[in-house]
Amino acid sequence: SSSSSPSSASPLPAWLTSPPGRPAVLAALGANCAVFALWQLARRGSAPAWLPRALGEHAMCSHANVRRGRVHTLLTSTFSHHTAGHFAVNTYGLAVFGNVAAEVLSARELGVLLVYGGGAASLCHIVCHPRNPVLGASGMLMGLVAANGLIDPQHRFTMILPVPGLTFSMLQVADLCFVANFAGFFILRRWLGPVAWAAHVGGTAAGLGFACGNWLSGDRRFASPWQVHVDNFTMDWLRTAASMEAGVDKISSMIAGRRGDE
Repeated sequence: SSSSSPSSASPLPAWLTSPPGRPAVLAALGANCAVFALWQLARRGSAPAWLPRALGEHAMCSHANVRRGRVHTLLTSTFSHHTAGHFAVNTYGLAVFGNVAAEVLSARELGVLLVYGGGAASLCHIVCHPRNPVLGASGMLMGLVAANGLIDPQHRFTMILPVPGLTFSMLQVADLCFVANFAGFFILRRWLGPVAWAAHVGGTAAGLGFACGNWLSGDRRFASPWQVHVDNFTMDWLRTAASMEAGVDKISSMIAGRRGDE
């Protein structure tokens, strides 16, 4: 006779289902890759004539598209990228910050967060800029970052550039993005017009709304926005300052050593 362990009977590999929210992250990444591939195909002369038109109608969000009944573009546009750089940055961000949230949220909860962030980002953009279409996952990404600040505020990131060893907590990253996006919307857009600041603000607001709403409902997986800053703000920035000093010292030592070798 033969027997099998329960784990061997699992229909899916463990990496697909653990942590619990990973299926939502993989779905978002897959959608980004698929739509990006379609945009690249549409640029080729051999592409079907209908493809560029279909992408413009269903993978970009604009006031005109929504007025024509294409409300789904509020979401589909957030998985859409024209250029390789735009695609790479946003997809990398979704992978990094999506996996932070996936450690705590279920696939359904994380999916809801992504939909809220993406939809609010697109809506905010077309309200503020009705003549300009928008696409890209950056607004959705900002919602994810904002929520992560209250989901796992002490998750640490160690930088390689610009200073090796420079450390930030998830709460610091969320705060920096919050300040940058609102400053961009109200001040920097005069000089950095191509950035969809309104979408970033909309996504940030949706992410904060998602996290704060869950906290207010008694879900203790989410931190109090006020208390988490009281508890961590000073120590986080002291830690960052110390890591920057250590990183600068390391760079200085490397430069001095090379000069000595010469």
